[in-house]
Amino acid sequence: MYVMPHDWASMAQFLEPLIERLDAERPELQLLVVTPDSDTAAAAAAAAVRLAGDRAIQIVAATSAPRAARLVRLRRPQILAGDPSTLVALLRSAALKLEPVRAICIAWVDELLTRGETSSLEALMIEVPKEATRTMVASEITPGVEELVERYARRARRVASAGAGAEGSAPIAIEYVAVSYHARLDALRRALDETDPASALIFVRENDAEREVRDMLRASGPGDESVHVGRAASPGIELAILFDLPASREELREAAGAAKRTIALVQPRQLASLRALAAGGNVKPLTLAQSGERARNDDARVRVDVRRVLDDAHFGRELLSLEPLLEDYDGIEIAAALLQMLERERHAHRSALAAVPVSQRDPGSMAKLFVGVGSRDGVRASDLVGAIANQGGVSSGEIGRVDVRESHSVVEISATVAETVIEKVNGTEIKGRRAVVRLDKQPSGEGRRESRGRDERRPSGRGRDGGDSRDSRDSRGPRGPRGGGDARGPRGGGGRGDARGDARGDARGDARGDARGGPRRERSDRSSPSSRRPPK
Repeated sequence: MYVMPHDWASMAQFLEPLIERLDAERPELQLLVVTPDSDTAAAAAAAAVRLAGDRAIQIVAATSAPRAARLVRLRRPQILAGDPSTLVALLRSAALKLEPVRAICIAWVDELLTRGETSSLEALMIEVPKEATRTMVASEITPGVEELVERYARRARRVASAGAGAEGSAPIAIEYVAVSYHARLDALRRALDETDPASALIFVRENDAEREVRDMLRASGPGDESVHVGRAASPGIELAILFDLPASREELREAAGAAKRTIALVQPRQLASLRALAAGGNVKPLTLAQSGERARNDDARVRVDVRRVLDDAHFGRELLSLEPLLEDYDGIEIAAALLQMLERERHAHRSALAAVPVSQRDPGSMAKLFVGVGSRDGVRASDLVGAIANQGGVSSGEIGRVDVRESHSVVEISATVAETVIEKVNGTEIKGRRAVVRLDKQPSGEGRRESRGRDERRPSGRGRDGGDSRDSRDSRGPRGPRGGGDARGPRGGGGRGDARGDARGDARGDARGDARGGPRRERSDRSSPSSRRPPK
């Protein structure tokens, strides 16, 4: 059981002993390497090629099931690397047989769990011979990892640890730039441009990486002897840049112990290992100015949401799904793009909501909250959104229009979370004042003005004094005949009596209304043949 950073440069540490035991004379599959994804499978196969050297060992990276099936039939590999889903597909197509396998290596177990590959891994392990040697690799030990180790490699011997080192190791403060494996050279150049150190060490762990770094340094500044490439820093060095991640704390101390500042170029999946290596030291992100200037945004509501997610969430699948984008973009640029997508979605939602008349909206979709603080208390819309998002535990996407008035405010919020927000925010302080939060069931001023306008145009409804027409029916005298027109209305036969006549399907009521001087209604003419009279 290896515990080490998820660093492709460290694969040789656990692959080399397995490859040394292979029998090159046996043309059958002997070593199966199970990886979280196709990129890691390709990196494992490349590391195996380097380790095999001149030995006649066939190696295949199963990066896609159809192509891998063809290659397996052509080459009959002794080493096969792939993710669980692809390997299971090869098993089901009968392109892969695991009976001759002598060793299986699962790297990295914690990432396999994050990607939800447990069922595919179980299907594989059923086919692996019980006598096969089992090697497992993880960047950190979690309860899920312990369970899998106990199931597939019971009482495994611990070979290495990312946090290995003397007890009481001094903590090391490290800044990091999140990049993909293949984008490290560009990030290294930008870090050197920004810091411009008088003396620096670039820490590398493999020969290929060292050649790449030296070629980059020669191309960017020939004759610059202030930057060295290697494993150990000299005393008094100003900056240490970790191009590869050290495998232990002792290796980290050799590279960065004497440096005044340490910057690590890490993949997002390596952050847990980096924090373990720092031994409690401050680990914080470094934003390179070139990309940071393009990604700043002053939207307070979004920052509140992002800070809440960063403080509360545990990232797994999200980090892995974004990692391929780091090939071409900086991490903060990716965050800015996601922020832009979020803002577009919010704008589209608000526009769609605004296009629907208030009378036609689903009453259960949004609720209005009365908040007992207003503009005279120095409250702004962003203050209310921040308080509701932080203390109420909802996202700003569930908050609609915010109307800040002089003595109070009205906030639209998703009806599904309204009660929760009231419970959590009521009684809390907003801008130094304790706020009362409750459902706002009063009609808006605009709604009351519209209601008054309708009342004035239609005396038969609610009057100026607010009385209900149902309460004042007796004051208008007795009703006419059932279904008949009502001459007391302002439109004669087209008044209230006609409406009742239409509702009851009594065409004679319309005819009577016409006879009393009201304009003949076309609907009544169509619905009642008896009401059609020839012209005189």
